[in-house]
Amino acid sequence: MNTTIHLTIANLRKQNHKSQQQLADFLGITKASVSKWETGQTSPDISSLPLIAAYFDTSIDHLLGYDAQLSKNEIERLYKTLKKAIIDSPENGLSQVRKLIKRYWSCYPFVFSMANLLLNHLTVLTKNDPITTQTLSNEIRELLDHVYRKSDDQDIQSQAKIMLSVLYLNNSKPQKVLELLGTTVPQLVPPESIIASAYHLQGNSERAEATMQTALYQYLVVMVSTFTNYLNLLDNNHQKFTELATKADQFITLFEIASFHPMIVLNLDMGIAAGFMKYDDHPNALQFLEKFANLQSKITFPIVLKGNHFFDKIYDWINQLMIGNQMPRDSRIVNRELKQFILENPTFEPLKNDPKYQSIVSQIKKDVK
Repeated sequence: MNTTIHLTIANLRKQNHKSQQQLADFLGITKASVSKWETGQTSPDISSLPLIAAYFDTSIDHLLGYDAQLSKNEIERLYKTLKKAIIDSPENGLSQVRKLIKRYWSCYPFVFSMANLLLNHLTVLTKNDPITTQTLSNEIRELLDHVYRKSDDQDIQSQAKIMLSVLYLNNSKPQKVLELLGTTVPQLVPPESIIASAYHLQGNSERAEATMQTALYQYLVVMVSTFTNYLNLLDNNHQKFTELATKADQFITLFEIASFHPMIVLNLDMGIAAGFMKYDDHPNALQFLEKFANLQSKITFPIVLKGNHFFDKIYDWINQLMIGNQMPRDSRIVNRELKQFILENPTFEPLKNDPKYQSIVSQIKKDVK
């Protein structure tokens, strides 16, 4: 057994603000036994290791001084492999994910990526069964909470907090969301312009432009998601809904967002079409259904994260992402669910006898490339 385990146990106990007596009570042993472990006089029995690891929310590997870590490339490769495994056989894929999470419990980027993978394929893994969905959602929440509390990477911590909030929102726990994120919108102080200016002063104009392109690219994607979410909230204001839908559509066209991120545009078009149906605005609903069908017919799968002729300096940033250029969720599944939403949604039932709608439905039903 690792000769430093006594130091590890002592450090974990102090970090978690636990006394020797509290640890002893949990394990059903005496305080003196814990004291002897921490001073190196004796070592825990091997059968005690799982309980000690569970008490400190860590892994046995960590207790033994072996923290299994994965490189960014290894995480990217495993994400791609496990995503395919889940699509091919959800039960076997989930089993593989769980085994690897146990193996790399202290590799927080990997645990976070697996939480992301499970959350993005929740409907595939649970087949929309309420009990199974709740059980797996709780499991994902525990993974994210582990990363949020244990990781010292602020970026991963921040992402884990956002994903935790999404889970709470999906489970109708708005108060939990507000407790986690706060009740007011924080003032945005983006550092990208400062970083780019610093590169420019160093004479590195290429890096400066790449920094600004990367920032703008991400803000555009966030803006489209913000449009979608805002439109979903406008239930009783047809005029504002129409105005915002028009502006969102112009925004998409202006920056040619469909050329580098078509799935968020499909999601927006679908949401706008469904929103207009709430107001019995059939002409506008048909207009955006047609936009959806036209874009969907042009997509080649699988979709990857990419730039375009304008965003030509973002590929270094894409390559350094935890899962590289692959989408977090299998794009074919997203496309299928979006199509099903339109084809099976009773919201569009009033259009069923409209020739234009029938033509759109026929186009949507065609096999994608």
